[in-house]
Amino acid sequence: MKLHIEKDALLQGAGRTQGVIDRRGHTPILSHCLLEAGNNQLKISATDYEVSFSGYYPAQVEEEGGLTVPAVSFYNILRELPAGTISLESTENSNLVIQVGDARYQFLGLPVENFPPLPKLENQPMIELSNSVLSEMLEKTIFSIAADDIQPHLTGVLLEKITEDGRIIVRLVSSDGHRLSLIDREIPAVEQINLEKAIIIPRKGVAEMLRLISEEERCALGIEKKSIILRQGDKYLYIRLLDKKYPDYRRIIPASPEVRITVGRRAFLDVLKRISLLSAEKFKGVIMMVSEGWLDIRYHNPEIGGGDERLPITVNFLNSEVVAEQERDEETLGLPIRLSYNARYLIEPLSVMQSDEIYFELTKKKKPLCLRDANDPKYLSIVMPMDL
Repeated sequence: MKLHIEKDALLQGAGRTQGVIDRRGHTPILSHCLLEAGNNQLKISATDYEVSFSGYYPAQVEEEGGLTVPAVSFYNILRELPAGTISLESTENSNLVIQVGDARYQFLGLPVENFPPLPKLENQPMIELSNSVLSEMLEKTIFSIAADDIQPHLTGVLLEKITEDGRIIVRLVSSDGHRLSLIDREIPAVEQINLEKAIIIPRKGVAEMLRLISEEERCALGIEKKSIILRQGDKYLYIRLLDKKYPDYRRIIPASPEVRITVGRRAFLDVLKRISLLSAEKFKGVIMMVSEGWLDIRYHNPEIGGGDERLPITVNFLNSEVVAEQERDEETLGLPIRLSYNARYLIEPLSVMQSDEIYFELTKKKKPLCLRDANDPKYLSIVMPMDL
């Protein structure tokens, strides 16, 4: 293999492999990226079996061929090399020589046949869609995907197709058992891809999808039996779907809230961020007291200190009259209302919402809170209360 390629193109391709490779070291070859030269382009690939990437980058190829190199070291050296045209040349023992100007480096590579087979796109129907729509849906659900393997069925985002008023809607749902995020959007021609059953995209795959679609305005999406495929120009992402059964998320979504609290999103978010500066691993919860016209937000960490702020709000009882305090039972809502939640579980959805105002929707005491964007009824976040 011998070729010449611009640093920016090579760096982009090598950078794309960094989130895909297996950094745990269980299988050394999975920490390598595959370089293959031919047809005046360099194909750069990486896989950890769960997520696979392949991208094609223009190059001046003098000799076709390929090898694998350690992905992290290769990328780190490329970042520090001077701008310009980089020459890559393989040796007889599958080593790679990199040269630009007076700089020359050599990597101990491995033969192409040592690299695991990569998925192939086989006449799979794909639809084109706006990257802004897909990125919005992923950004508004990724943070509530379970981060550990205690509940493996929750370590991905559920993607399904639903019908609403005769229209086909694409829905993403994620949950870690303490909170849930749900977003619905219309995507043209979605009926052309294989989405008859709900699928689960693993967290790592969601993160790589977001990274890939950040580069251009449109992408193409396809689904086969066990994988989802994302194409961005000459770059391809293959993600193996989770073979798990997602729980029935609908049962925890309140159908008819009793109380709706309206508060300014930016001001509320800023208060939570300030108060969270005092939080620690053992003390994460904030207490909120709802009274007529005011929301008092309090936090106390016995190891550091505490904070107390107040925001103006509007409180509406939607399905009932306000119940006098002496007539309330353990579940009935009435002013004042005491609420307690993990601050981070509120900060993350508030950060991706865009409206000036947001809604708190409550049904009963000690029941989940439904957080909604005032201008986007198709996005919601549900947060379980804390016992503080």
